[in-house]
Amino acid sequence: MKCAVLITARLKSTRLPLKVMREIHGKPMLVHLIDRLKLARHPEALIVCTSPLEQDDPLGEVAARERIQCYRGDPEDVLLRITEAAALFDVRNVISCTADNPFVDPEYIDRLIDFHLNGNFDYSMSDGLPFGTFAYALKREAMQKACEMKSTSDTEVWGGYFTKSESFSWGTMVVNDPDVRWPELRLTVDTPEDFELVTRIFDRLYRPGRVFSLKEIVHLCRTSPDLVSINAHIMQKPAAPIRLKS
Repeated sequence: MKCAVLITARLKSTRLPLKVMREIHGKPMLVHLIDRLKLARHPEALIVCTSPLEQDDPLGEVAARERIQCYRGDPEDVLLRITEAAALFDVRNVISCTADNPFVDPEYIDRLIDFHLNGNFDYSMSDGLPFGTFAYALKREAMQKACEMKSTSDTEVWGGYFTKSESFSWGTMVVNDPDVRWPELRLTVDTPEDFELVTRIFDRLYRPGRVFSLKEIVHLCRTSPDLVSINAHIMQKPAAPIRLKS
């Protein structure tokens, strides 16, 4: 298939155990993300990418209930896992996101795909969206090449292999829409404070059967400084340096 969204998911978190399965308004956070991603027009499939470990069985069960595909690969080597999933399902262009980002935006997924394909890039990313609402686009051939080049299985954060190795073409889609541009706004879920913010956003905006937009989220946060302050002090963990074979 030409393009699919791969959702990286594990249940090994220590700072916020089982975070992607925590319920918000009666649904696991992962299911809310899937509801949102289903609105993207360009991807032909959604695929949950997790591990074969027993602790991650609930993620496979969610995929089955939501009638989407699931791939269970290397527990630690995320880049290898999504590369193998892309090969198994014959996905030529991957849109990669993680299950701890429940507000990944379908409109900007479609825009990123257009940017990625029109530029014929190996790797594409966004600049300007709130942290945790964007995804990444990759060619499968580039992913396979990066797996051959790397010398470590620690690839929880893998973007540097495409932007720092000088072996790939890559581009950045700059988002200037004032209704959504706010790169300092933290909307990922890694800590109890992050989860509290996300839950309170759902409390204000969620209605059963309706997916609220990123514009609504940003507007709510701009007009509710009490919300933004909940996790404003949380610092994102720095990425490990890339390691290439000599």
